Amino acid sequence: MKIKAGNTSTTLMKVIKGPFSQHLPPGSRVYGMSCQGTLYSPNGLATALIPDEQTSDLPPVCFVIGAMAAGHITMEDHPYIEKMISVSEYPLSGAAAISRILGGIENHWGIV
Repeated sequence: MKIKAGNTSTTLMKVIKGPFSQHLPPGSRVYGMSCQGTLYSPNGLATALIPDEQTSDLPPVCFVIGAMAAGHITMEDHPYIEKMISVSEYPLSGAAAISRILGGIENHWGIV
């Protein structure tokens, strides 16, 4: 199944077949997001996990963020996750979690 742009044939989103981990770049570090994971401030998360420069030779980082309709993420269900982390003591929507993560990365890289 694909979702395409209105007036063009550009594919915006595509459903991929599992397992999900086969679609990640080799050597990726994968972290699951959960309010029960190790708590980081957004800036602390970026400092701990994201390289200082965008062109670093370090492996890419992937965040697995659950949605309320699907329940929470567990390492038992997703064995490719290295560690569960959190950017809030409270449950957040996917959009709020992504906003906090990206805000921390933008601050870490000095993006205005």
